[in-house]
Amino acid sequence: MKKYCPNCYYPLQGKSKFCAKCGQKTESGKVTMGDLLRRLWRSTFHLESKFFRTSWQLFVPGLVTSEFFRGKQARYPHPMRLFAVTMFFFLFVLNFLMKEKEEQRSGGAIRITTNDNGKIDTLAFNGDNFFNQLQHYNELDEFREDYDDLPEGWRTEEARLAFDSLLSAYAHRNIIGYENKAKADTVRRMLDTLDLNLITRQIRIASADAVRYSPEQIIQRYKISNWFDKIAVKQGIKSLKRPSELVHAYLGSLTWTLLALIAVMAGMLRLLYWKQQRFYVEHFLLVLHFHTGALLVLTASFIALRFKIINDNAVNLIALSSLIAMYFAMYHYYGQGWLMTFFKWLVYTIIYMVMFVLLFILGILLVFAIY
Repeated sequence: MKKYCPNCYYPLQGKSKFCAKCGQKTESGKVTMGDLLRRLWRSTFHLESKFFRTSWQLFVPGLVTSEFFRGKQARYPHPMRLFAVTMFFFLFVLNFLMKEKEEQRSGGAIRITTNDNGKIDTLAFNGDNFFNQLQHYNELDEFREDYDDLPEGWRTEEARLAFDSLLSAYAHRNIIGYENKAKADTVRRMLDTLDLNLITRQIRIASADAVRYSPEQIIQRYKISNWFDKIAVKQGIKSLKRPSELVHAYLGSLTWTLLALIAVMAGMLRLLYWKQQRFYVEHFLLVLHFHTGALLVLTASFIALRFKIINDNAVNLIALSSLIAMYFAMYHYYGQGWLMTFFKWLVYTIIYMVMFVLLFILGILLVFAIY
């Protein structure tokens, strides 16, 4: 009776234990728990061994790409998988450090233009975001409205004094700056209205509206008809209420921004080295491996910064030095002279910085639009 591979249905030869086409073992399909764990162990440590063996080679500009196209491909993880794993660790460390910084921050600062001749004042708040301040401020007006709705016989002079005392205590406890009588008027002006910078204009809305109404209701109340302005209002109110979520959304879009940048710069390298008649994939993998190595270095730098082994200036210097590493990658991989490589690297670097800024801004706008 003819036997077939249970995985790909390829005819099995004689008593062969493995399929000649897909390589799967010719078994009944039943797997014990021990077999499952052993497969997990082998596949996990096989990937880890490849990852660690490749990691140090990424620090040698152009080495991994050169070895890859010399046919030594089985010893390395898939380039996209290697980039994805490295990007995961980079974002994990960066996100962790940002959250830690937010938790340890003892105070923050908000700068808002007041209604007083465009004068700029600064409010510092501790462990509270600006939207919470707006909520507390508008609750004072709601308390006053509730008091005015009481029967007239209850609103005696003594009750008014006691009520004002309670409002003052609530404001001092929850609104930064109210405890300073000299700044109380400034604080009220700063929290009374909000300036929203739209695409085509700037509008001023009452803070009570921002607290009480949804973005859709605000759009109707202020007669905003432009499509771009509507998006700006919706996302502006969302970022006001949940600012940290917007920042994390920006970080999440960084992966796609980098992949788009890698694809564009690979095309740039193909133009610079068009006489060598190389495939696009060669340029793509060179740029991909370069960014993977740069992300590894930055991840290690952030960890070293966290434990105060290095300072911020050292991190900035390491980030800038990665551009110089690209010069050596181009020199070793393409094999041209030092001077010719320098001019091509200079063109590459200028285009790279311009495209990075453009794609980063585009990524932010896309996140802002769909956030």
